[in-house]
Amino acid sequence: MKAGSRALLVAMALAALAATALAKDHMVGGSDGWDTFIDYDKWVAGEIFMVGDTITFKYMAYHNVLEVTVDDYAACAVDKPLSTHSNGSTTFELADVGTRYFICGIPRHCRNGTMHVAVTTVPFDASAATGPSPAPLPSAPADGSVAASPAADAAAPKPPTGAPSSAARFQKPVAAVAGLALAALAALLVA
Repeated sequence: MKAGSRALLVAMALAALAATALAKDHMVGGSDGWDTFIDYDKWVAGEIFMVGDTITFKYMAYHNVLEVTVDDYAACAVDKPLSTHSNGSTTFELADVGTRYFICGIPRHCRNGTMHVAVTTVPFDASAATGPSPAPLPSAPADGSVAASPAADAAAPKPPTGAPSSAARFQKPVAAVAGLALAALAALLVA
């Protein structure tokens, strides 16, 4: 093997090692995990997901995690998930650039406006992985107007239909309690 080829292989191996060493596991929802009272749009805004990172969902037995298509995400549709997980701790490797969509398949948890998250993975960047956190987004103008570019609006994933991105915990208390009761009953029947 030529010296130039060896040097290239060594450089590639070192780059792969560096990417692996700098990979981050993102706990979905932070210390609160995957639950009905978390604003996942706000949580995602504070994270940078790079190729090689992982995301981990921690949740109680009455929840689950469904990876779905963008259309099923927008509709909170649970009929044809790409994958379904219900063991209380689920980790996904972010191996490719792009957006992946996750919802809770328990009735009304996605539609109530909380249990849905879109994760956009960007190419690995060692300087972003080790450098300072990104600067916060600028605050809204004092007059209350909102300045947004059409391109940014088109690129941003939309929250599921009927699911406000700022839904408070138990925004619909009767529906939330009924949903939790049905989920608990279903978990008992399945167990």
